[in-house]
Amino acid sequence: MARGLSWHYVGLAVLLLTFEGLVTAMRIWLFAGRRAFFLSQALEANAWYVLLLVVLPARLGELAAVVVLERYLGQKRGAAAMSVVTQRLYDVIVLGVFFLIALIGLSDLLGRQPLAIGAVVIVAMALIAVLRIDLALALIASPLRKAERRKKGLARSALRLLLQARTWTRHVFTRRDVAAALGLTTLKWACNLGGLVMLFMALNLSLTLFESLVTAAAFNFLAIIPLQTVGGLGVGEAGLTLLLATMGLGVSIAASASIMVRIVVVLFPLLFWLVIVGGLRLRQAQRG
Repeated sequence: MARGLSWHYVGLAVLLLTFEGLVTAMRIWLFAGRRAFFLSQALEANAWYVLLLVVLPARLGELAAVVVLERYLGQKRGAAAMSVVTQRLYDVIVLGVFFLIALIGLSDLLGRQPLAIGAVVIVAMALIAVLRIDLALALIASPLRKAERRKKGLARSALRLLLQARTWTRHVFTRRDVAAALGLTTLKWACNLGGLVMLFMALNLSLTLFESLVTAAAFNFLAIIPLQTVGGLGVGEAGLTLLLATMGLGVSIAASASIMVRIVVVLFPLLFWLVIVGGLRLRQAQRG
């Protein structure tokens, strides 16, 4: 399979994934209140973000991203945490819609009703969370205020982070930014889907374009599951192998393709980080 790779499709996949990284940096810039200069702080923050997501296990990269946003974009810790959570909610909404469209496009939708119902529930919950996140923060703040009055240090720290998050939702990322956030999120995942389709084509899997899109959408939706090792190895490969097998591929071919796709998905953030961080360091050295 490695010897038979179509490298021009690999190049197109890398190009689309690179464009996804640029769009994600624009979204980070939007969620930071448009304060950062796009081609420097936001881009470097995203380079570290994707690297940490791959390197750290069990979604610890999401926690590390809070520190990254705090350092490179000047966000307060509570605001940075809320920014990460909200961006993930938008990802769930858009990916869920893509997944539902993929399911509807299949002829035997009746046998996939549990998946469709699960996707609808997840998307609905994420949408409610996005629209009423201010109410959730207010409900959490009430018992924290009572505990803070009793001079409990942990409650005081938690309340401070919560107030920073509420300030972010009220004055930094407001409802006027929702349309832009949805647009950037949709473009981000469209580029990701396109990159995965190019990888499937590079592996010569004999899938139709529609089958490739369905598999890519389902694979991305599986990424919502927060059960991961380093680079997400394990859960993603099992899910992608099952998806490819349902498309008529042999299990050994499906498993091999899954591993090769994961290799690219893991190596690309490292390459992206090297290019972005290395390029910015080189520019700084030239200016110095």
